[in-house]
Amino acid sequence: MLYFGVFVFILGLFITLMQRAHLISLFLGMEFMALSFMMLSAVVMYSNACFVMLIVCMAVCEASVALALIVNMVRVCGNDRVMNLVADKS
Repeated sequence: MLYFGVFVFILGLFITLMQRAHLISLFLGMEFMALSFMMLSAVVMYSNACFVMLIVCMAVCEASVALALIVNMVRVCGNDRVMNLVADKS
C-alpha cells in the first residue's frame, strides 16, 4: 500500500508537470497527489482516523472549487486552455 501511494503521487506529479495544456489536466494531477497523500497518511497514521477524514474533506473541497473555477472559465473564455490565462488581452 505504501508503494502504491508513492506511485500514485509520482503519477500525479507527472500529469501535473507534463499535461499543462488544459486546466482540467492540471487539477486532475493535483487530485492524484491529494489522493496519494491521503493514502500515505492512512498507512502511516492508521490509528488516527480523524486526521484522515480531515484530509478527505479538504480534498473534496479542493475538487469542488476547482470544478467551479473550470466551469466559470469555460463560460467566460470558451475553453479551458491555460494559455488563455497567461495571454495579455489589453
